Amino acid sequence: MKDKKTKKMWGVFDESGIFMVVCHHRFSLVIADIVQSGEQAKYPLAVVSKLLDAFGKDLGSGYNIGCRFKTTLSRSVLGHRAHELNHTSLVSVFHGHAHQHLCQLDRLATYVDGLGLEDLKGCEWTFSKSNALASSVRYASIFDWCQAITNYFQHNNDYEI
Repeated sequence: MKDKKTKKMWGVFDESGIFMVVCHHRFSLVIADIVQSGEQAKYPLAVVSKLLDAFGKDLGSGYNIGCRFKTTLSRSVLGHRAHELNHTSLVSVFHGHAHQHLCQLDRLATYVDGLGLEDLKGCEWTFSKSNALASSVRYASIFDWCQAITNYFQHNNDYEI
């Protein structure tokens, strides 16, 4: 009985955050719970899989470690599919300038035709706006935590707060 209560008590810490994707209009496309493991490659791989299913060919995704993620993606089970669908892994403007020059030319948002002034920092802008939500869900049940986050991002998508 005591073990069950202890497990339930510490279970509130299983979800340690969210991994999300926003489009260049700042709409939330995919939100995944990060459960116990921290930020690992499985989250962006799962997200890319969903995005390839939804959008298909010629998809570009920006990630602060886009050059490293491109290698991870190509070596994963999704690699062949991502290559066939011409998926491009990009690096955001801020992180891009820390990389090698050749990497910048290939993956930096500044040099990609069609991106315009996009900085690929949509998630950071979104998280900055949602920081106030953290204190209200810190000790919430898993259900209430998911509900509050879902409602917040749905409201943000509908009204761009």
